[in-house]
Amino acid sequence: MPARASALIAVALAAVLLLAAGCAGADVGGVGDRTAPEDRSGRSSGPATRQSLDSPDVVALRTDAGLASCDELTSAQADTPRAGPKDSSRAPLPDLTLPCLGPGGDVPLAEITGRPAVINVWAQWCGPCREESPHFQTLYEHADGQLTVMGVDYDDPQPARALAFVDQLGLRYPQAADPDKRLRAPFGLFAGLPATVFVDADGRIVHVAHRAYESERSLARDVRTHLGVELEMER
Repeated sequence: MPARASALIAVALAAVLLLAAGCAGADVGGVGDRTAPEDRSGRSSGPATRQSLDSPDVVALRTDAGLASCDELTSAQADTPRAGPKDSSRAPLPDLTLPCLGPGGDVPLAEITGRPAVINVWAQWCGPCREESPHFQTLYEHADGQLTVMGVDYDDPQPARALAFVDQLGLRYPQAADPDKRLRAPFGLFAGLPATVFVDADGRIVHVAHRAYESERSLARDVRTHLGVELEMER
């Protein structure tokens, strides 16, 4: 094959790979005219900040969204006594504090202990996140004190749209926000969203699922497999 033809083929393949990689970012879906971290001109639109979460308009939306308080995320510490040594082979939740997207105080991740936890990482610009989010609401409704369920709105430049996402889908479980992508390395969030983190009662990461859940049944199965918690989930 002539050298010129080989070079053209290599360039074409590189372009295809770049386009495929871009699909891991802002996917189809979300609420209204979604806003992804990068706009079409390639300029960063900037993440949400603690100040933007506390702006009057967003505070009103946070109140109206009907989310459970983030304060319940750490309430299990005193409720469930721990027995036996911790599994030191598992990485602990990072010692980070995230702002709450709904009511309640900021969320110290390292203090989410006392019972197993499921942490779903999402954004309003992520189509698969929209498809799977109702399954986590069902999980929350069936948790019955055996399980902590929370969401994290990740790398999202529009907290108002994130709250619209939550409201339209009827999500009520506690939600934190990670506008600065501090969970990127601890949770391995390098290939896009969604991701679901399974955490044992000692606050140690058991498994991270880098995929969207297609059904309540598949989510319940992973809860049973990774956390040993069996719940009644209908679908």
